[in-house]
Amino acid sequence: MTAPPPELVQLPPGSMVERWTITKKLGEGGCGAVYLCTDATGKYALKVEGISEQMQVLKMEVLVLGELTKRGSRHFCKIEDKGRYGSFNYVVMTLVGKSLQDLRKGTPQQSLSVACSLSCGIQALEALEDLHNIGYLHRDVKPGNYTIGRAELNELRKVYILDFGMARKFTDNNGIIRKPRAAAGFRGTVRYAPIACHKNQELGRKDDVEVWLYMQVELTVGRVPWKEITDMNAVGQAKQAIRNTPEKMFLPPCPVNELKEIMRMVDSWDYFADPNYSECYRLMKQALSNCGKPEFPYDWEPGMPLNYMVK
Repeated sequence: MTAPPPELVQLPPGSMVERWTITKKLGEGGCGAVYLCTDATGKYALKVEGISEQMQVLKMEVLVLGELTKRGSRHFCKIEDKGRYGSFNYVVMTLVGKSLQDLRKGTPQQSLSVACSLSCGIQALEALEDLHNIGYLHRDVKPGNYTIGRAELNELRKVYILDFGMARKFTDNNGIIRKPRAAAGFRGTVRYAPIACHKNQELGRKDDVEVWLYMQVELTVGRVPWKEITDMNAVGQAKQAIRNTPEKMFLPPCPVNELKEIMRMVDSWDYFADPNYSECYRLMKQALSNCGKPEFPYDWEPGMPLNYMVK
């Protein structure tokens, strides 16, 4: 018999973890929970994970964010405190705003306006480039893992990437790319997973970019073509098939020419390829200037339709 999963750490409002006062629970996943906490300097997010957890997701989070903080990266939470308290490990970090997924779903058409989605997409790719530059893959890129900043910090135009529980170091200590494993298990979320994932192949930087492209389509159009398919293999086949009819994925108001060109580039890269981020940015900026709409304000800024979600 397998042992039952360990109980998630529960922290009641008003309880203390070192100098941090717990206000309320913000959410929980398989390995732990996230709480809103405060100290004399303001509001933060506190993540907890039981010491006995097999995965030790927080360890990866601390490793990745610590490395990025050293480089002053643009789209990542800052670690304010970390440690062990009683029977759990904790990390205190920047408190962020709503996810791009929540914001997308807050609209009647389930999509952001075209200029807003393109501008946020550029920031989302910058985050991946920064992550890749320190030798890590994200491997779970999706709108739910990107958020905006908070209004009170004047960060409604800033996009953050979160959740490094599935991240993997793809370089060795000398910065050389590791050899791909012959077979790798499925990682990530079926709707967004890259084709290589459906084939159980080792993922590289190009795969994070491929998934970013699917996310871009969903943010702009409101859906990806395989949204209703539940079988994992059938989803993989649909992603493969869409290469022959890309216009079925890049529906209006998607900038079809630019996104088709990005997909063509991504599909030409192999596991070892260093993605041409600058050409992706150039095409995204070209699409933005051609769309005929101003880049700002974003859809959730004051006076805009989604502002009710960030108050």
